[in-house]
Amino acid sequence: MQGEFTASDTNFTANLITINNNPVATGSSFNKETGKLLKDNIILLDKNKSEDLSNLIKGNDWSVAFLETKPVMQHPYPPFITSTLQQEGIRKLNLNATQVMSVAQKLYENGFITYMRTDSINLSSEALNACRTEIKKRYGDEYLPDSPRIYKTKAKNAQEAHEAIRPSGSTFKHPDELTGQVNDLELKLYKLIWKRTMACQMKSAKLENTTMHISDNEHVFESKGKVITFDGFLKAYVESKDYKENDADDKENVLPNLNKGDSTTCNTLLPKQHFTKPIHRYTEASLVKELEKLGIGRPSTYASIMKKIIDKGYVNREGKSTLIPTFTGYAIVNFLEKYFDDLVNLKYTAQMEDNLDSIADGVLHKTEYLKQVYFGKDEQGLKDKLDQEFDKNISRTILSITENDKIIDVKIGRYGIYAQLGDKRVTIDESLPPSEFDIDIVNKQLADKLKGDKEVGIHPETKEPIYLKNGKFGIYLNCEKKNKGLLPGMTEEDITPEIASRLITLPQSIGDFEGDNIMVDNGKFGPYIRCGKLTRSVPKDKNLLELSEEEAITLLKSDPSVVKKFKGSDIVVKKGRFNRGDYIQLGKVNVSIPKGVSSEDISLEEAEELINQKSQKK
Repeated sequence: MQGEFTASDTNFTANLITINNNPVATGSSFNKETGKLLKDNIILLDKNKSEDLSNLIKGNDWSVAFLETKPVMQHPYPPFITSTLQQEGIRKLNLNATQVMSVAQKLYENGFITYMRTDSINLSSEALNACRTEIKKRYGDEYLPDSPRIYKTKAKNAQEAHEAIRPSGSTFKHPDELTGQVNDLELKLYKLIWKRTMACQMKSAKLENTTMHISDNEHVFESKGKVITFDGFLKAYVESKDYKENDADDKENVLPNLNKGDSTTCNTLLPKQHFTKPIHRYTEASLVKELEKLGIGRPSTYASIMKKIIDKGYVNREGKSTLIPTFTGYAIVNFLEKYFDDLVNLKYTAQMEDNLDSIADGVLHKTEYLKQVYFGKDEQGLKDKLDQEFDKNISRTILSITENDKIIDVKIGRYGIYAQLGDKRVTIDESLPPSEFDIDIVNKQLADKLKGDKEVGIHPETKEPIYLKNGKFGIYLNCEKKNKGLLPGMTEEDITPEIASRLITLPQSIGDFEGDNIMVDNGKFGPYIRCGKLTRSVPKDKNLLELSEEEAITLLKSDPSVVKKFKGSDIVVKKGRFNRGDYIQLGKVNVSIPKGVSSEDISLEEAEELINQKSQKK
């Protein structure tokens, strides 16, 4: 239950924490495995109890029963290493790990930052001097500590051949000095690196954390406040959070200036239903952080690991960077854990690093180590694991669901994921998260399959029936030996006898252009028009069945390489040839679109900036 109180003309919120000295249940009051309360004296308020209680106590006399203010020092974050740069690039710039490293590579190649593949948080004396000079110049003496901050890497297997990622040189270029020399994304990433480097050598922030209890002698509400008395390093850089419920480090919550015993007024009491939440899914940023924590991979491999698991279909990216495991991912993990359990042990990489260090120190002989890995010693070696017999049926099974004495197996096959009940099979959409899969989905698909084909119309010429069928790639129309897919966005409910007959009779002529018939059709890659040797895709906002001759001629006259035009400008975005990336064109000036920037999302201002940069270099 949350209450809104007023004191000294200031409103503030507080949460009910105890009733007669017994704690009120929160998300952490439950056993994660059983869902039961951890202690017998914990009070669980449901919706009805909360509403009754709020009506009963709102008008009571409330006062400050407890007040504590503690000064706190928050120290700066260390300078960037590869993993933290990727995490912040993902959070702040909405890039993925590969894109962050690609942009950083450009900055490094042009001499603006130091080497970007490192797990050392150490800064050279040259960097420390440059940093302190810049802090004094940009922020003033009050933000400069008496001596440089020295950071030491805690990771056991850190490779410290390079220093932390920072602006290069003995004097740091301010981000404003790079305007016109780098593109927009490069400038944004450089700003992150410059600010983080500044922040790591600035004074700590000073905070005051306040805890205040409001009570009527029976019910206690708690409110927590935070005030920044000196911003310190937070003036230069504030680290982003992976999840919305975590407040940023510079967010304040100001409570009224009260003393113990002061009266307050309760304005409202709001019963708030709260459900305990499962742990968060990994984002790319949090997964990189976890890989680093577990010692899996090296700075140079984090980005390629992210790319590989997405490209292989082991996970799907949802939203900006949330990673959802797929059925294929589950199948791979099940197989590896059954037959190669030691290789997928989370400590395997760290243990190997320890052994390689022992080899480098002369404690362990490299030949003996390789023999042990391949042939085994006290346990099975890699050779025996590769030579073992694999049970293909078990390996194909991802999970089994039992209901009413029926067993449904979800398996991976040569052509994708499918569910099997006895001798019946149905294809499972691979984009469906395994967490959302249930037996109802299988039952529905099996029922649809048992229904057989649905007659939806008659062919206008042959008078043969047109059937609606459900195949591996979705719903389609069939008439004798001819098949036609539905138009983009169409569902089974959209198919009328008229639409069915029009789709099954494609391709159709809708006019002529320069002596050739204009034919419209729905093909493997979607709706398109053909006229002689010319073909054009039909835009998503056009309905193929309603396309007029004039609209088709306009499409035929258009340049198919143009991806985007800007109103009131001659600048266009064009599609690159031979698998090259899209590019911006103004007259004879062509500029490649930076990696990580969508050609459809690029703005006119960004395009003009890239054109100007290219023109200046000429």
